[in-house]
Amino acid sequence: MVIHSKLLLLILIAVSSTLYVSASADTVRPSVSLSSKLPGWLTVQNDRELLSDLMNQARQRHHEAIQKARASYFHGPATELSKKESEKSLESQILDEYEVHANGKIPDFDTELERRLFVTNEETPLFSEQECQDVVAKAESHFGDQPWSRLPSGQYDVAGFWIRDVPSVHEWFNKMLQERLFPLLVKKFPHFVPDMTDLCVDNAYVFKYTPETGRRTDVHTDSGCLSFTISLNKNDEYQGGGTWFEGLEGDTEVIEMNIGQCTVRPGGVKHCGHAIKEGTRYIIGGFCMSNSKVEYVRMLLGLGSEYFSKGDVEKSKQAFEAAIALNPDFDGSYSNLADVLTKSGERKKAREVLEYCLKEVNPQSGEIAYSLGANYLENKDYEKVKTCMLLALESDDSDVDAMEALAEVYAVQKDADAEAKWYHRIVETPGASDTALCKAYCNLGVMSEGMEEEIEYYIKAIEYRPDRFAPRYSLGCAYATKKEYEQAIQHFRHAAGLAEDNSEEQQQALQTLYRVASLHLQASGAMASITSQADAVQKFMEVIGKENYERLASLKR
Repeated sequence: MVIHSKLLLLILIAVSSTLYVSASADTVRPSVSLSSKLPGWLTVQNDRELLSDLMNQARQRHHEAIQKARASYFHGPATELSKKESEKSLESQILDEYEVHANGKIPDFDTELERRLFVTNEETPLFSEQECQDVVAKAESHFGDQPWSRLPSGQYDVAGFWIRDVPSVHEWFNKMLQERLFPLLVKKFPHFVPDMTDLCVDNAYVFKYTPETGRRTDVHTDSGCLSFTISLNKNDEYQGGGTWFEGLEGDTEVIEMNIGQCTVRPGGVKHCGHAIKEGTRYIIGGFCMSNSKVEYVRMLLGLGSEYFSKGDVEKSKQAFEAAIALNPDFDGSYSNLADVLTKSGERKKAREVLEYCLKEVNPQSGEIAYSLGANYLENKDYEKVKTCMLLALESDDSDVDAMEALAEVYAVQKDADAEAKWYHRIVETPGASDTALCKAYCNLGVMSEGMEEEIEYYIKAIEYRPDRFAPRYSLGCAYATKKEYEQAIQHFRHAAGLAEDNSEEQQQALQTLYRVASLHLQASGAMASITSQADAVQKFMEVIGKENYERLASLKR
């Protein structure tokens, strides 16, 4: 799927209430009734045959996804025994209910799902402490002394696995789907799910979050019309974590769970996971599909991404436009379309799409505001960049990418105080990526040239990304300025090794290394003992390294 960096589009979107399609898997021409408020630039709305064809392709993708899901996880009715087990479990359940009052609409089924989420009360968890501990033990036993596999999660890879791939956990999970999870979903979303046979699990995973792998995720929606999250260990075993939901009612913004608790919700509600600061957290997450309700828009987004990956930009745009035509009130489709337009060089059209979405669809959309701000930044429209990035931060006050863009704008405008403010904000943001922290500390170092804290900033930058050239080279310059030549030489040699061979960065590091080596030899008195050209060559090779000396010599040829 083509995914803008600011929107993790793991979404499930289904046909709107204005569409009717047969439940059969055979190709049909759907009856299409489109909204009257579609934008004029949406060309696909004028070609009903093309739209019907795209919907049939989406419908076939849905059918294939259902077949794959059924092959991986439990589906079907409850047995008499499982009915008794689920009734017994649900009778004692106390669920805390929350409403979501965010701008815009969820990807689909906005009316049917009503944007409510339910959390099993800590006094009546859905799973016992022993059950959760057994799942964690099974998972750890599966990997033994080997590191856990990694699964992509937004900007980061998280230690985790698909439940279908670990037999011992898979067997237990299928039983729990039948006895507890599916019955709970039917109970809480009865107008959407008629019975258990209408549900299947698109995918489910176990994640192991640590401070290294449990960074804050991007704000996103899930790849399921219904989603669930299960906490597998006690909340005193880690610090941080929890899930932020956009527009959550009351004073609560983050849902935190203890061992055995479970959250069920519409997958289209925007949310993000908060960073783990200490310890280890284990969770199960999963996304459910409806067998009877075709997920047209999600499938169209997947179709558009597939076309784009194959180089067919025109068909990609058509699929994304069709997603907008079917559900014009969901901002995610606009983001995908704008991303393809940007990557194919149509920046002006991308800007038109984003401006329309922000004005007519969701004036508070952080994802759209960021994307539009990035477009303005390319166009050097700096005041509009600031407006958009500040709006993005209103939606998500931990949006490090928006902070970086604001710092860049203030750097161009030579407002050092404002620029530094945003770098400080980045380093204070929990869950910021190592790359973002490295860049922020490195820039703070550059802005502190000659001050005591300059070197400290570069050292911090290197701690987060020891493989980056800029902080290492800058640290060498800072030591050279203080006439601490041996330290400077050490870091210039390291920087030269980090740069690509024959690159401008490597040449810069080598030439500076040579100059600082000369100053070092003079300051140490070693130059006085040099009596020949051969002596000089030997001395310089000892200081800067033979390989670096040979590279320098080749530059002068």
